[in-house]
Amino acid sequence: MKPKPSKTMIGSIILFVIMMCGIFFGLFVWYAQTVIPHTYPTPYTNFWWGLVHGIFIVPTFIWSLFAHSITIYQSPNIGNWYNFGYVIGISIIFGGSHGARSKSSNKK
Repeated sequence: MKPKPSKTMIGSIILFVIMMCGIFFGLFVWYAQTVIPHTYPTPYTNFWWGLVHGIFIVPTFIWSLFAHSITIYQSPNIGNWYNFGYVIGISIIFGGSHGARSKSSNKK
């Protein structure tokens, strides 16, 4: 029989999740105000910002449904390094090939 988690442990986990959501939301608000609005190549269009854009794809997509000036992909970018970072960022969020492999192995 497994021991039950204590109330303090559950409270700590809930507090941690709330803090992480707050940090993610704060970073997204900063990102949305400084990075997204550009329609020309900027210092925000290199590998590292491609990675950030890929990580924030879900909230950016939701925001783009309501604001027509927001896109989920920075089209005027530096090129292949931005694209590579963007794909890596999306893989971080959606699990990449590991997520696909673990889903298919559960069916057996």
